[in-house]
Amino acid sequence: MSMLQFLIDDMCANFTVAVISELVKTHLAQGPCTIDDLAKRISGKDRTLDLKSAHILAQAAVDSLAGSGDVKVQDTQVSLSQLTTVA
Repeated sequence: MSMLQFLIDDMCANFTVAVISELVKTHLAQGPCTIDDLAKRISGKDRTLDLKSAHILAQAAVDSLAGSGDVKVQDTQVSLSQLTTVA
């Protein structure tokens, strides 16, 4: 089980790995942003999450997507990698 899946299950978030990954990639398609920006987007989609929990999920999603090469992280900015396309 991936860390992201574990966190989703543990927090009882209303997401799947695929849904949260797509949410992050869709947001990043608009341009680079920070983990805090992503956390706000995530908490806006699931009002049962507090901002700290959403931040943890955002970080785990970025780590997962960075590991697969879909996103890159430079300093505090997260962006889509050059080869990533969003449906």
